[in-house]
Amino acid sequence: MKTACDACRRRKVKCDGRYPCTHCKLVALSCTYLAVPQRKGRQGDKANVISALRAAQSNNAARPIQLDRSGLESAGEFARKPGLLSSETVVGCTEFFFTRLHSTLPILNREKFQRDVILMNDSIESYCLVVSFCAFVIIQTGGVKHAISGADGSQLDADISHGRALLDEALAARRQLDILAEPMFETVTISFFLYCCHVGLGLQREGWFFLREATTLYSTRTVKSDDTSEEALYLETLWQNLYWLLLVSERSHAIRRYRPITLQITSETLPLNENSSEVSAGFRYLVELFRPFDETFMALWNKADALCLPPSLVALEQRVLAAVPASAVDLSDDQTANLRVSQQWLRTMIWRLSTSLGFLSSSSINECMTFRYPLLIARDLTLSTFKLPQQSMEVHGIGLTEKVYDVACTLTDVLSCIPSIEAKTSCFELGPEDYLNYFFSLIYKLRGGKSRFLPLLLRIVNQTLPSMISPITRHLQIPSPGISQDGVLATDLRFGYDETMFGFHDTEMNLWLERGRISTDVRDRVEQRDMRTDLHAT
Repeated sequence: MKTACDACRRRKVKCDGRYPCTHCKLVALSCTYLAVPQRKGRQGDKANVISALRAAQSNNAARPIQLDRSGLESAGEFARKPGLLSSETVVGCTEFFFTRLHSTLPILNREKFQRDVILMNDSIESYCLVVSFCAFVIIQTGGVKHAISGADGSQLDADISHGRALLDEALAARRQLDILAEPMFETVTISFFLYCCHVGLGLQREGWFFLREATTLYSTRTVKSDDTSEEALYLETLWQNLYWLLLVSERSHAIRRYRPITLQITSETLPLNENSSEVSAGFRYLVELFRPFDETFMALWNKADALCLPPSLVALEQRVLAAVPASAVDLSDDQTANLRVSQQWLRTMIWRLSTSLGFLSSSSINECMTFRYPLLIARDLTLSTFKLPQQSMEVHGIGLTEKVYDVACTLTDVLSCIPSIEAKTSCFELGPEDYLNYFFSLIYKLRGGKSRFLPLLLRIVNQTLPSMISPITRHLQIPSPGISQDGVLATDLRFGYDETMFGFHDTEMNLWLERGRISTDVRDRVEQRDMRTDLHAT
């Protein structure tokens, strides 16, 4: 009895004996067991064999319904939508990615990706990779045309709709792939792009699913070291870059959404290949930023563990500060925007954890353990980003705007707890209220901020600093939002805000409003500790 199908026997690859087998499904070949096995050598390159098999099978105008060995009908062929993925879209997305995004996402090689573009008409795997890639670039940037030269709102909406259509196409094409087979680099990369697309559209739960899938697939791959060819070694470098990118993405998402993490750094983890031409200085700094946020931190963050001492968080704060040199001259504006915002955001998250654990004190010798520390974070974020072009921040998508929102929320809450005279500075210096105005300007200008985060932040300011509402709206030159009789900020639909548009439901809305907020019991505990300290000093 034969154990290999005709195509696998012809290609000289190991067949799993299924019907259809895994290899035939991956390269979109008909799986048959008709040929009589013959002893003969390899006939040319594997790719040529695949092309010959496709050419032979394409002569059949209609493919009959096939049954698997259990007698159940298998899924029908995937029908591609004509005209959805034009060559202009592929070229535009490719140029934009390798010009602006590749330094942050070094997981694609231009030459290798061009081969996938050529093969996408014959390979469902290549087609799925290219479509998900284009969907990611368009959704991440709001549209290639908009990101490169700027465009009006109608063009932006059209591009986002195109990105959604490409995402649906990628999901449909992905159903033809065998996800449970041995993970391939393209399969994991597709899952990562699908994660980015869903998060960019505000679909956080769906995005988490694909991110978790990508990290799981990576963890189950079999590392083969017997192939020492140049192409195999280069592919292994891309695998390493993908690992560190998934690690950064997973830890960033886990902190924002209070999730667990999968990838861990062990003694067997291969370090980032800093000598590779694909790895930029900005990516190395980004890895160093998120490296210390391991399962120990996440256990504290998710309240799965309460055992922690203040020195450990102080050391973590110092590592975050040292991860990115203060005078890094080898960074582009795009890299600087991502690194500086992420750095100050992580400092804010450490401070919030210190707050929840009751570690803050006005007499602490460490600034990061004082109640007013977010004022310094806001100053550093303002000074490090106010000269950056807006496009250098928008290129990183809605995730960067969300981090600015978290820092602004924390600053707002701290300002409401300190005497106003302490927040004032001389007329020649910027003060905390100036930083808050700057964050409002950023959120208002950045893509997605005006519709998604601005109404939430205005609502928080109204609850904690109602006197700031009028100055902020005048600064932004927007209508002052209406206030209901009970003092709650009424949502102004002129901002284009729609709670269901981005997946905001009641429970998730409450989470967004509470992010960056200091609970009343923690605030009272800090004030009582400061009072005891002052009495003791007296």
